Formats: sequence, structure tokens, C-alpha cells
Amino acid sequence: MAEIVLDVEHLNTSGDGVARHRGQIITVPFTIPGERVRVSLDRSRRRAATLLEVVRASPHRVQPGCAHFGVCGGCAWQHIAYPEQLRLKTEMVDRLVKRAVPKAPAALPMMAATPIEDPWHYRQKAHFVFGPPSPGGFGGPGSPASRGGGSGRAGLIMGHYARGSRRVMAVRECPVHDERGNTVAFGLFDAYSKVSGRNGLPTLKSIAIRVSSSTHETMATLVVTDNTDQRLRSATRQALSAPWAPSSLHVNVHPRGDAYIFGRETRRITGTERLRDEVSGATFLMSPTAFFQTNVRAAEILVQLVLDAMPADVSVLDLYAGAGLFALPLAKRGQRVTAVEANRAAVADGEASLRVTRIPLEHCRFVAKPVSTFTTAFADGLRRGRPVPAVILDPPREGCEAVVLDDVFGRIRPADAVYVSCNPETLARDLQLIERHGYAIQSMQPVDMFPHTPHIETVVVMSR
Repeated sequence: MAEIVLDVEHLNTSGDGVARHRGQIITVPFTIPGERVRVSLDRSRRRAATLLEVVRASPHRVQPGCAHFGVCGGCAWQHIAYPEQLRLKTEMVDRLVKRAVPKAPAALPMMAATPIEDPWHYRQKAHFVFGPPSPGGFGGPGSPASRGGGSGRAGLIMGHYARGSRRVMAVRECPVHDERGNTVAFGLFDAYSKVSGRNGLPTLKSIAIRVSSSTHETMATLVVTDNTDQRLRSATRQALSAPWAPSSLHVNVHPRGDAYIFGRETRRITGTERLRDEVSGATFLMSPTAFFQTNVRAAEILVQLVLDAMPADVSVLDLYAGAGLFALPLAKRGQRVTAVEANRAAVADGEASLRVTRIPLEHCRFVAKPVSTFTTAFADGLRRGRPVPAVILDPPREGCEAVVLDDVFGRIRPADAVYVSCNPETLARDLQLIERHGYAIQSMQPVDMFPHTPHIETVVVMSR
């Protein structure tokens, strides 16, 4: 492979450094803008390079906080000092949005829920995958992850996928997880290691742990291809008597080999059906497989930004509402909210949360429909002179469907709207379409939910 020296100019949305060589864009992972680096060009992946040496280091380069950084696919920015991570994320949002909407105001400085001096242990949800050891590979005999009591023993390993692959690498630590989640996961791994044979436990796929930020509750969900392995059942029963055992344990059966974490069938083994947590004065009940924010402290920031942006005297349409992260606090302060969400498990959680928070049903109504189906019907039924609600959009990484943007901003036409984005690329694309309908961006506030990764949440406030 050819070796060359490059100057890193900026970072792309995957978090990799971007440099130029003979008119071509070259990406180099684990670099920082302003650095000069020696790399080898990867001929199997066009325009990609492997970092060999940092010739001139950035003053923001630091020692990574995890022994697995660089091989594990979980974090990409542990080599960057946290204050600089925040600045780079703000810059990324600003660059992408202003490229699409030149008149947009500058992004406000990044807000973060984790302390600048200790940006760790922030994930209230931990997920580990299981697999057999591969000699000479990730987690195999003699590998760093399997020495000194790591999570690769006997015929079973537990860890994460290696960067850019679906190969399981054993890990012995994960400092971005809440420590309670790690304690439960590694405790269960020890129990299963004792009963695994040479070929591991073939039915065992992964484990998801969620911990409450406001109570002592912990919930574990074991994902298996089938629920017939008696060794697994026996080890689980014994583990549930340990002092670190989760408050509740569920088994999810997922026989397919697709990219989804969970299958359709979930059974409670012990404890409550849902985990309890609190955000902005509302109580949320989370079922094992439904989505809820991974960093609850950062979710508090998102909710407060949305509450501050929403006029207090109007009804609200909360689109892509999930389990009601924004709907419940809005309804609790007295507003009437219609929360639209296609995922029925999330809707069931939201309705359960309404009851436990004692929010009157007339203040918050969940609609279990695809957002595009709802907005078209709502726009068709909107009568002239009828009050128009304010709108919240909180879409997945793919952004909003074009029909939703046309319905909301071209036909419903709210006076006020808030877009909560988890992907600045699709945010920039959607804001371009929204602007064409006559809306102006009032503010853009990035929020850091995931330190040591390039992921960014952005709350955009708009008015007609």
C-alpha cells in the first residue's frame, strides 16, 4: 500500500478526518482538523486511508479513556478533548445547515448534560452481543480483551462489534455506559460462561440493560434465537439471586439473522413489565423493546428547549412522538397535545405513562398511525378559521418524508414549529424544503447526547 502524508482539513458526519490528495478527498479515521498525518491508502476502499503516524498532533489530542478504542465500533472521538468535541459538533451543524439554508442564523454553542471534566457513564442503556471465540481473531486466546479477566472465556465472549464489521470482539470495560448497566451485563456474562461448552451457547444473541436515572431500577432483556436451552435457563435462575441482579428480567426471542436487535416475542421472567424513570416532572414507563432516549439527562435538555419554544396557549401536534418525551411534559403544564407515533409498543408505553403521571386524557391523546397518513388526513380536515396547532417534529435519522413536510408547512401552516433532529445531514435537507414554504429559522441549538461520538441532536425553532 502507498504511504503518503496528509493535512486534515475538517471532519465528516461519520467523525472521520477529511484531507485532499491530488484533487481527491481522502478520509482518515481517528484524526483531528489541523493535524498532519502519515497514512496508507486503502486500495480495497477507495478514498479511505489508515492512520499510521501523527506527524504533527493537534493540541486537542488526548489519551483515549477506553482500552478498546480504535478497534471497537462504539466510539470514534475518544482521542479528542471533550470541549473540542463540543466545538466541532457545533461547527458541523453550522456548516451543513448554512450550506442548505444560507440565511439561517449561526448555531448556538453546543449544550451538554455531562460534565466537561468527566464526560463518561452517560448511557442509561447498554447493549452487548455474544459470540464464540475466534482463535487469532477478536476475543480469541491471547487477545487483549481476553487476558486478565476480560469478557472472553471458555466457549463464549461478550462485547461489541469491531469497527466496520459484524465480528464480535470481547470487551472488559465500556466507560460510556452507566456503571450499573455494566455490572448487570458482566455479572450475567460470568453466569453464562460457567455453563457454556466449547461452542458457547448458540441460542444466546445479545443483552440489553436499561437503568433508571431517577430510581434504583434496572431492567435486563436477554435476546435468544429460541428459549429451549436448559443451561441458559439454569444459569439465569442462579444469577437472579445475586446482589447485582436486575430489578426485572425479560427474554426476547429473535430467530432471524437481520440487523434488528429484538424479535417480536418478549416474555417477562421476573420484576415489573416496564422500567420507571422521570423527565421534566413526568413519569415514563419503558417496556423492554420500545425506544426511549439513551441519555436521559440530555433528554431533559431537549424537553426544556421544546417547552421554552412552544407558546403556552396553543394546542400541539407532536409528530414522531415515540413514548411521549415532549407530549407528556407539555400536557402536564396544561396544553392539549395530539401525539402521533407509528410504533404501537411506544404508544402503549406513552399511554401507561399518562396514567401513572395522572395527566387527564383530554390533555394528551396518542394516535397509533404513520405520521404521513395522519398529516394528510389532518390537513384535509382542517377547516378555515379553525385554530392551527403548533407542531413538533422529531423524526428518525432518515428525516421527515417529503409529504409530511408539504402537509405541515404547505397546508397546515402552523405559526410556530420545532424540529428536533438526530442527523444534521437530513436536517439540512429538510430545512431547505421548509424554507421554501415561507418559514424562517429563529434558532438552532445543538445538544450533545453522545460524547466521544460524532452524533448530534439539534433543536431548531421556526416561525412562519
